Amino acid sequence: MLTDVFEIEQATYKRVLAFNIRSGGNVIILGQAGTGKTEIAQAVCGEEGFEYIYLNLSVLEAPDLVGLPIIAANNTVDYASPKFLPRMDITPKPIVLIVDEIDKAKPELQNPLLELFQFHSINGTKLNIKAIIATGNLPDEGAFSQPISHALTNRCKVYRLTHSFEAWREWAQNDSLNALVIGFLSKNQEYLSRAAVEGDPTAYCRCSPRSWAMAANDLDKTSSQDTVEFQTLLVSGRVGMGAAVKFRVWLDHYRHVEPIIEKLVEKGEKPSINDMSIDRQLVCAIAAVAAVANECKKELKGEERVKQGERVTKIAKNVFSWVKLLPSEFQIGAVKSALNMKMIQDFKLTNVQEVMDTYLTVRKAMKD
Repeated sequence: MLTDVFEIEQATYKRVLAFNIRSGGNVIILGQAGTGKTEIAQAVCGEEGFEYIYLNLSVLEAPDLVGLPIIAANNTVDYASPKFLPRMDITPKPIVLIVDEIDKAKPELQNPLLELFQFHSINGTKLNIKAIIATGNLPDEGAFSQPISHALTNRCKVYRLTHSFEAWREWAQNDSLNALVIGFLSKNQEYLSRAAVEGDPTAYCRCSPRSWAMAANDLDKTSSQDTVEFQTLLVSGRVGMGAAVKFRVWLDHYRHVEPIIEKLVEKGEKPSINDMSIDRQLVCAIAAVAAVANECKKELKGEERVKQGERVTKIAKNVFSWVKLLPSEFQIGAVKSALNMKMIQDFKLTNVQEVMDTYLTVRKAMKD
């Protein structure tokens, strides 16, 4: 539990970080492992045009941050600053300091951190730091967290990060995460992030945005030669048995519709909606639109790029001529799971009538 700490979701977190960087402040963000605390901070630094230095406090000793003493000729003592710190005299451009695992910092780091956060200096050596972003885990999630010094938190804005499914889906879509994972979680949003059972120190597999992203990457590296059982095994090692058992049903639907999707993609042969269960219709729609997205992802140049554009147009016509016949909620699920705006713009899919028919239906349904 965190006492009197304001909760923010990912979109607000990004706005807070952007403000913090521009204004040159300090912020501490606490949240469950795998919710994107550090990754979002790194992304916002790039968006704001700043380089960042990453520090993992859980592995630092006091000399790593403070530096080692040097005895000068007049018997005075100075400190050799660590190379990674942006000293004002050698770093021309201000940077953002991302301080990770602040809840796991050793006690001997607390005092130098107070100077670092308040004055952006170490042992009086001025550092060219624009802003500091510190991240840590919640006290009750079994991550060996320790209480953070109130003197340190008093030098920062402090928030708790919660997760928003829509924000995660937007990120996952733009990052081309496996469409079946996005589609599954769209229908089962409660599985995106699940806290460990209270008092259970052995819940080593847990659903989180990070663990699902890693599971999606594992699935991308499998093929039709791998069994559903093996794919489920991989997923269970990331998100736990309960979620994997539920996801296995989803995978099983996909395996049954693979031949159907291939005929739709390559020949434009439309599957019979009446012969499919509702879940299978949705999986088929997601997988079909994902086939369009997968063709868009290929990085080709020259004549091959021209041929790629022609093939994307052909596949899109075949796929969306069927997808547009489905209920609007299935159209929304399929489009939001696989295609992003960059793909649509790069391959001029707005010129494909079947695609636009679907998007108009989706837009109307979402407004209603």
